[in-house]
Order: sequence, then structure tokens, then C-alpha cells
Amino acid sequence: MFVHMNIFPLLDHHSKVPLYIQAEQLIRKLIRENKLKEGELFPAETDLAKRWGISRNTLRQAMSSLVDEGLLVQKRRSGTIVGNGDIAAKGKITTDLNSWFSFTHEMEDKSYPFRDLLNTVSVIKCYKEIADRFQIETGTRVVCLERVRSTTGSPMVYFKSFFHPHIGLTGAENYQQLPLYEMLKQEFSIVPVYSQEEIGVVNAAAEISKRLRITTGTPVLERKRLVLDEERQPLEFNVSYYRSDWFSYYIELKRSETDEHRK
Repeated sequence: MFVHMNIFPLLDHHSKVPLYIQAEQLIRKLIRENKLKEGELFPAETDLAKRWGISRNTLRQAMSSLVDEGLLVQKRRSGTIVGNGDIAAKGKITTDLNSWFSFTHEMEDKSYPFRDLLNTVSVIKCYKEIADRFQIETGTRVVCLERVRSTTGSPMVYFKSFFHPHIGLTGAENYQQLPLYEMLKQEFSIVPVYSQEEIGVVNAAAEISKRLRITTGTPVLERKRLVLDEERQPLEFNVSYYRSDWFSYYIELKRSETDEHRK
């Protein structure tokens, strides 16, 4: 079955959002809304590129993540058909707030394979929020780890982790060989015990939208985490931005006997 070209909205060539990102988001939206159904024949690259006024290379760039996820399936002789990627078929990933793990363990526990799309380390002068969390002077040099992580080829979560100077990190450590907290335990005898969490929704600023390949201003889940050791000394301040089309949060609450008496 062929897809009618009229279901594809036109791209905004005056927008600051790159055309390939607009194209990827529109195709993804059509698949999620079931306007592009599994098994349907996707339009020929030349036809869709012409409708959108973009080159075939730009369109291929937009389609690459969707192909990685299995949302589009390319067949040599029959063209591209609409697929149903494993992650898309499962829906949103639900993360539990009743306990906390590293992202690595959290995804492994849910049987989701993942990979780093970005992993960079730098040493920065901390700004006020970090200084306040760590109870150190503003401008103190701290190690900053930035990661974009995903279970597919498309960004799902953007992490920025800042580490207290007393740990002794230099930035030269291997942050890819082991999960973060295992590395801290093995190499620095640091064991995270407590996590203080703040959850909210913010509109994606330019840096976040670039990392997550979304439109600036798109609502994202913001999770701030201050990690403490057994003596409640701060170890890590982590700010994470989750794409709301991929993640939801779950928390279970239990009424106490005191609440029962207050009915």
C-alpha cells in the first residue's frame, strides 16, 4: 500500500531548526500517530525530497535514526517500508523513583540495550548552583562529564555530571569502560549511598535541543540529583534532560496509619 504524499506537512525553511531534524520529527510523529502504518510503502526519496524542497542527502540524514530504530526498514529491491521498532513497540520507558540506579543499571534491569552517542569530559569553573550544592567557592575547578545516551540511534537523555573536587578526579579517567559508580568504587573507594532528587518540566534551551535533536522550547523532563556518600558528603551533582516522548516516571506511595486517622 502506498502512502499519500499529502499526509506529509511542509517543512519550515525559515526556522532555525535544521531541516533534517524537522523531517525526522515529522516522520516520527506520523508513525507514532499511526498515520504511517506498519508495512506501508514509504515514499520514494526523490518524491519526498521534492515535496519538502530538500536534497536526498538531507532526507537520508533525517531517516538514518529511524532506520536504526527499525521505524523505517530499507529493502534493496522494494524500497523503504514503515516498520515497528522494538523500542517504539514497547512505548515509553518508565523509570522508577522508589529506588535509584545508574542509567546503565536502570536500562539493563529493564532489558534495554543502550549506547553513548556523546561522551565528553572537561574541567570547568563551577557556577553558583554547583558551588551551592557542593558547598564550595564559585569558580572552583570541577570535572564535568557530558553524555547523550540512547537505546536506539536517536538521542533520548542528556546528562551533565559534576564531581566534587575532594574525590580527586582529574578528567583523564576512563568513563566508558565501567558504569560510573562502579568506576568510582574501584578506583577511588567512593560508594554513593544517598540521592536527593528534584523532578520538573522545562522548555529545552538551545544546548539541550541540539543534544536531543528536538525543537528549541520543546518540554523535557529535568531531573536534578545530588549524590551523597554514607556520611552525607556530596559526591556528584547531576542534571539530566529526558525526552518526554520516550520517558515517564513512576512512584508508589503508601498511606501511613497517621493518614488513615486524618480522613
